[in-house]
Formats: sequence, structure tokens, C-alpha cells
Amino acid sequence: MTRYDPSPLLLLSGLSPVKITVKADSGGSKPLPFAEILSKVFLPAGYPDSVTPVDCRYQVFNALQAFCSSLASLLSSRAVLEGFGVGDPSASATNALLLTVVLDFFSRMTTIVSAYFIGTSLVPESKTYRFLADILNDSAIVLETLTPVFVAASKHGLPSLRVPALCLSASLRSLCGVAAGGSKAAIGLHFATPVNGKGDLGDLNAKDASKETVLALMGMLIGTLIVPHITTSTSTYTMLVTLVSLHLVLNYYGVRGLALRTLNRQRASFLWSTFRQTKDVPSPAEVSEHEHIFANSSILKDIATGQVLGSCIFASNGLGRILATGHGTPPFDLFKTEQYVLWFDRTCISNSGKELRSGALHMHIVLKKGHGALDHLKAWIHAYEVAKLLAEYPETIDPTTALCVSYASAAEHLPSFLKELAEKTWIVEEGGLVTTLPRKLLVEADVAFDGESTKDR
Repeated sequence: MTRYDPSPLLLLSGLSPVKITVKADSGGSKPLPFAEILSKVFLPAGYPDSVTPVDCRYQVFNALQAFCSSLASLLSSRAVLEGFGVGDPSASATNALLLTVVLDFFSRMTTIVSAYFIGTSLVPESKTYRFLADILNDSAIVLETLTPVFVAASKHGLPSLRVPALCLSASLRSLCGVAAGGSKAAIGLHFATPVNGKGDLGDLNAKDASKETVLALMGMLIGTLIVPHITTSTSTYTMLVTLVSLHLVLNYYGVRGLALRTLNRQRASFLWSTFRQTKDVPSPAEVSEHEHIFANSSILKDIATGQVLGSCIFASNGLGRILATGHGTPPFDLFKTEQYVLWFDRTCISNSGKELRSGALHMHIVLKKGHGALDHLKAWIHAYEVAKLLAEYPETIDPTTALCVSYASAAEHLPSFLKELAEKTWIVEEGGLVTTLPRKLLVEADVAFDGESTKDR
């Protein structure tokens, strides 16, 4: 092959030849330090800039709880094998196989049913379901560990609870898998979307799986050294209670430390209540310190006083309850440009529709076709303002006036609130206030007032 010398061309163009020297590394590549190897294997690429700052704290608690769970699972696995008849000469392999089929049936059916009922709530309430998954898993471990007790009870003439206990345990584990899978996906997405920079969700999940695999393996290896020495019932249950308690405590503190930046009803209520009092919006880390893992998401609560203002069902099948004959009609003209309708439950409003009954306040939000995340936030803020207004003036404002006054107040402060949310890195566009699929969308309402028809499309 002919090689061309570029020097004449460079001289014609007025450029001087550049001499390039390439040195070959004959000594081989330098070995990587052990710490660097571990970081490449178990940490996502670009760490720590590719994850949120609290990732390290959560991962430490997550690693410790996985280790405790692995040890506890060894105790339950031994008990299940005893329940299947291991060591019993009268046990039948066919019976064990049939029992496995029954357990698998309950497990799969639970997966289908639970995914239908809680599937849409896993991302908005990820902290709740992440901790709930561990409670379900530990409950299954306890039931499986008690299997020998059920077997011994059946030999003394008592009803056999071994099979029902194992079926319940299989269902709990399946429900745990659904809750943990969806909530961990939401938490992983949070870690993979830092404020400054961008992470890789696939790489993050893969590295998390690697860490969990190593920790589970370590738990199994240590468990093989410990479990053979735990032979009595007292030592077994003492170890089980210790591991389960430690597992739940570690999970609790790990989940509490999550500073999620997406909005759900509890965070939205806290943010709006704080903003109305201080004209400032707290950061995600500040909100996480006050956030409850298990909370009724329908409750409207004043953060300053702790007073429960009322409750509101979001995206409910409440069209029939807010349009009940003889209990007033929502002011549809007020919601003509909005993608929702807010009104009181018929148990809270008088037959004439002009007065509110004393007692707990209960409202419904019915969504229109084409609703979005911002519409959800506006509707929830409106409901909060109504509850706050009626808490201050419980007997002096009629229902329609309460809705109109609170709507004007919410519309006045909403632009500033959204600006503050953006400055504090809160994510509004993803939504999270609607935890169930709306069963009905209000597309058109045709209500007659004194012979005249008013339509809201």
C-alpha cells in the first residue's frame, strides 16, 4: 500500500508539519486499587454526582436490613422444610409437591389482586409501601418459623393450621413483592435524577442488585455458622424476634431519611400550609423530617396547630354523592375553566343545600376529562382552603360562598407557590396526588336552576 507524505501539502497551505511521538506502554496496565474496584462494581457510574446526596445514607440502612432479613430467612426456611416433612419418615414427596402447588396458587392470585388494588398508589406513596413491604415480609417469616408449632399442635388433636399458615405466608410474600417492586422503582428513579447532573436508572438498579446479592450471600454464609447452634425453641424465637425487630428499625430510619421531591397529598398539604403562613416553601429534606410514613392521605390538616380540618376524596366515584337531589348543587360556573369540580359530601350539607351541618367536613373532587398534574394540585389546594376557611368561620358562611372565597384565595397565591416550589427543586409535573384511577370523569353536567339549564363541559 502506498503511503503519502503530507508535508508538501502542508507547505503549500502555509502550515508546518507537526511531529507526533507515540510511546507504547510495555510495562502493562497498572493494577487498580481494591477500593476503586469495589466502587466500579457496586456504585453507579459517576458516583456521587449521578445520585442524590441522601443515597449513601439510605444504602447503608438498606444494606444492614437486607443482612438481617437474610439471617431471619434461614430460620424460616428450616422451619418450612420441617413442615414439609424433612426428617419425618412418614412424609410423602407427593404431598410436599401438592402443597407447593397450593402455595404457588395463592401467591400468584395475590399478585394479580394486589397489583389491581394498589398498583397506582405505589409511586405516590412509595415510602409507605416500601416500609409496608418489609412488615409483610417479616410477618411471612414469623408464620413460617412457627410451622413446627402448628405441626406439633395437630399431633395433639388440635386443628391443623400448618397449611393455612403457609398459604397466608405465601400471600404475604407475594404482596410484599408487589409493594417492594413498585416502591423501589420509584425510589430508584428519585436517586437517578439528582438536582445537578443526570444518573442512569438502569445502572443504578443493576448495582443495587449486585449489593443486595453480596449481602444476602454474606448473610447466608454467616447463617450457616450460626443456625446449626440454634436448636431449641427458646433460642430460635429469641433470635427471630431480635432479627425482625432490628430489620424493621433499620428500615424505618432508612425510609424516613428519604427526601423525595415529588408531591403527594401529605407533602402538598404541608407545603401549602407552610407557604400560607410564612410565604416560604420548605426543602424536600425539611419536609421529610415531618412526614409520616403511615398517614391517611385524604386528611386535610393544619400543620401549625395540628388540627384536622376535614377530609377530601380525590378522583372519587363521588359524582352521585355531590349531585344528590336535595343537597345543593356545585357552582359549575366557578369550575368552567378548571379541570375539576369540588363539592361537599351530602352528609355534610343540609337538605336545602344552603347550610353546612356540624361535624366532620368531608368533600369530593371529581375530575374532568383532560386533567393533569397541575389540575390535581390546584384542586387539592382549593379543598385545603375551603377546610381552613370553614374551620375559622364554621357557622357564618354558606357552602357556595365558601367555595368561591377559597377559590379566589387559592388562585391569588398559586403562582407564587409554584415559583417557590421550582426554586426548592420540587417536581410538580410528575404528579402524585391521585393514587387511584378515576372511576368517573365529569365530561358534562346539565343541571336545572328554576327552569333554566346550565351546562358545564
